[in-house]
Amino acid sequence: MHPRWLSLALSLLAAPTAALSQNRDRAPISARDRAYVVRPGDTIRRIAAVLEVPVSEVAALNSLRPPYLLTVGRRLRVPAGVSQEVLRTLPTREEVSTDDEGGTHRPGRVNLVRARDGVELSTNFTATGPALRARVERMLQSRAGQVHMIHPRLVRVLPTLSDRFGGRRITVLSGYRPHRGGRDEPRSRHAMGYAVDLRVEGVGLRAVWEFCRTIPNVGCGLSTRGNFVHVDVRTESASWTLGGRDEPTPAEDDLREVSEEARPE
Repeated sequence: MHPRWLSLALSLLAAPTAALSQNRDRAPISARDRAYVVRPGDTIRRIAAVLEVPVSEVAALNSLRPPYLLTVGRRLRVPAGVSQEVLRTLPTREEVSTDDEGGTHRPGRVNLVRARDGVELSTNFTATGPALRARVERMLQSRAGQVHMIHPRLVRVLPTLSDRFGGRRITVLSGYRPHRGGRDEPRSRHAMGYAVDLRVEGVGLRAVWEFCRTIPNVGCGLSTRGNFVHVDVRTESASWTLGGRDEPTPAEDDLREVSEEARPE
């Protein structure tokens, strides 16, 4: 068969498979299969705003009464009126009920592993303080072993991600990276201790990126080339992607983060 006709035949065979995959991704999600995990600083009004439903619906479904006291890590049922777009950013009930080893996940507990050498850190991140931050700083040290102060808010983002995905282990690809440019060149957020590149075991990159985008004042970069999600803390939320077709170009400030990510330590 002529190569041109062979290519056409293969593309026709692949089309139904691609269509099935797209239909599967667009399949309706039931609110009964999703949960909202209470984060630090959450109020019932904020949660209702995120879910885009009235406060009364969240309260009634979860048997909450004024003054609506909430504990970090509590799993809330999701009202039926939540849109499909919002539902896709929420974890399944199974994800938040068990960790990656099948045990019950304790909210606030984070399991980290450093990709380059397999060093692990598993601890309770609700016990904030200098001792915890020192352990995280050692975990996010540069390839050469340099330790840098990590922004406290970046430390708090890690348990937020962990709780969202049921305590699944987070693989750290890069944390602190020394500044490589000249003295007058702006430093990346990695060089300031504001950023980490990561993956969540058993969870697709886009799902991690989509959830990251719901966290206030956080930068979220999806790198399909590098197979990781960039997470940083900043004053205003931002998100970008790199490596996919028809993806928007990152802002100049974020492009500096991306250019470094293209060259692993």
